[in-house]
Amino acid sequence: MTQLSIIGLGAMGTVLAQRLLLTGHSVTVWNRTPHKAAPLQALGVTCAANVQEAIGASPITLICVDNYAVSQTLLEEAEQALSGKLVVQLSTGSPQGARAQEAWCHAHQARFLVGAILCFPEQIGSAEASIICSGARGAFVEAEPLLRQLATTLEHLGEAVGAAPAQDCAVAAYFAGGLIGALHGALICEAEGLAVDKVCAQFKQLSPILGGDVAHLGKTIADGQFDQPYASLKTWSAAITRLAEHATATNIDTRFARFAAELFAEGVEHGLGPQEVSALIKRLRLGAGDNK
Repeated sequence: MTQLSIIGLGAMGTVLAQRLLLTGHSVTVWNRTPHKAAPLQALGVTCAANVQEAIGASPITLICVDNYAVSQTLLEEAEQALSGKLVVQLSTGSPQGARAQEAWCHAHQARFLVGAILCFPEQIGSAEASIICSGARGAFVEAEPLLRQLATTLEHLGEAVGAAPAQDCAVAAYFAGGLIGALHGALICEAEGLAVDKVCAQFKQLSPILGGDVAHLGKTIADGQFDQPYASLKTWSAAITRLAEHATATNIDTRFARFAAELFAEGVEHGLGPQEVSALIKRLRLGAGDNK
């Protein structure tokens, strides 16, 4: 049995506490609104009176609050209790924020590990749960037994602490683009009198195919090889231009379609049309230069 503390009892933090308690660990919790801890207290957790008491109660503390800025405020409230402790940051933040917080924790003689939870609360403890981590290898080894109780898939990306939040941001970018695209697709269906739920079900069926295509695009970017396209940027640009034309003609929101059409057209205008669609990254890179 491991003693651990959890700071933050939102939807995810509450499930983390429940899961670790059920797997036999001694859990101390703290939340700024104490009433959220009452159901967990009935299950056997210990409720700390303040964040300093919570961190002082255990060798390992998991922090799962809104963001790194909130967690930093809480850590500063508890800095007297940090020496010799391991802080596992499971909140959402940026690579820059992770590096700053690691330096702060090290300055206060605390070990530090960042984790990004790539699943929904109801998936914690299941085969669908995934957590990626970054930070000192020793910190990961120390936290690994606990984290494996939470996620079947657990990966340490390396000692550069910004790696996990960077990859988490990349996932969020992919999700945001896909979500906005799906919502625009729903607008198209509404405009044409089609069943939105059916087309969204079709999106799900296409997900493995689209996922394979994204993996292929990633390889072309990593290899810098864009000259043997599955579908050229020019072909995709023509298709996405039609989205903008349809949005205008049906008087639905044009922002997503217009943004995408203009971006793809820019790539074609700069000579990338015959290349793989992933060559568009050349226009997205800062200081893209001459697109070689």
